[in-house]
Amino acid sequence: METEEKNVKRKEIRQRIGMRVAALRKHAGLSQEQLSEKAGLQRTHVSRIEKGRYSLNIETLQAIAEALGMTVDIIDPGLQDL
Repeated sequence: METEEKNVKRKEIRQRIGMRVAALRKHAGLSQEQLSEKAGLQRTHVSRIEKGRYSLNIETLQAIAEALGMTVDIIDPGLQDL
């Protein structure tokens, strides 16, 4: 049961991060294609991230943040909504 709970929690985190990436991308006025080009990713990869279907690593998150003109700071209390 503990493993199932962890899987559910991980899925929720992926979905929240994906929604945040999508919101930031839209706020920047970028399409998925444009973001993928700027971040050096495939558009389908960005789509899966935004839908919470892909667990991204720190390098991918950093590439997305840089493409959006942002930085990644996992200890920033302002990021608690992620």
